[in-house]
Amino acid sequence: MAVIRRLHVPLRAPEDVIPHLGAPHHWKQGRSAKHLIDSWWTANEIPASLKRLLDEAPEWRNAVLIDAFAERCTSLEDSRPSHSQSDLLAIVGVGNGIAVLSIEAKVDEGFDRTVGEWIGDGSKGKALRLARLRALLGIEDRIVSELRYQLLHRTAAAVLEAKRYRTNQAAMIVQSWCPERSSLDDYSAFCRVLGIAVTECNKLTDPISLGDVGLRLGWCAEAD
Repeated sequence: MAVIRRLHVPLRAPEDVIPHLGAPHHWKQGRSAKHLIDSWWTANEIPASLKRLLDEAPEWRNAVLIDAFAERCTSLEDSRPSHSQSDLLAIVGVGNGIAVLSIEAKVDEGFDRTVGEWIGDGSKGKALRLARLRALLGIEDRIVSELRYQLLHRTAAAVLEAKRYRTNQAAMIVQSWCPERSSLDDYSAFCRVLGIAVTECNKLTDPISLGDVGLRLGWCAEAD
C-alpha cells in the first residue's frame, strides 16, 4: 500500500498545486481545480459562499479556517493501494473544537463512473472496498450500483479524516461553478440512499449519525 506522507509544506502560489493534480492539464482557466484553489487562496479563509452555507447549521456556525490541504489523500483503510484524493480538505474551528470539511470541486465534470461500472466483474479487492464504504456510510442494505463511486469514497474520506482528527463533525460539500448544475441529480440520488432529505442548492442537509461522527452534505452553487 502506498504511504501517505504526513509532512506538508505551504503553497507559495496557487500554481504550486499543479504537481499534485491528477493531470497537469486540469489546471486551466474555467476548470474546477483552478476555480477551487483561486477561491480559497484569495480568501485565505473559508470562502464567503461556503461560510453562508455552514452558518445555517448550529454546530458549524461561525466556523473559522485552521488549515486546508489541497489534493489531500486519505487512506480508505482496506487492502487496496489506491486512496481517495479530496480536492480540498479543511480543518476548521467550530465552538470549542474542530470539524473536518471536505470539498469536491466541479464545473461540468461528472462524478466519474457508477459503482456498477467501477466494480465490473467484482474483484476481491473491489468487493472488500465496497463493503467497507457501505459499512462506513451505513448503507449495507441499500442498492448502490447506480450511485457514483466518487461520491461514496469522497464522503467516506471525510468521515475517516474526522475520526483521525478526533472530532465528531464532518461535512462533504460540492463546490460547483456550473450554471446548469451538472451532476446535481447524481448528488441528490446519493443523498437519498444515505437517508438524507435532499435540500435545495446552497443549503446544508440535516445531519446523519455515522457511528460517532455527525455528517452533513451540501451543494454550494457558485454560479448562481
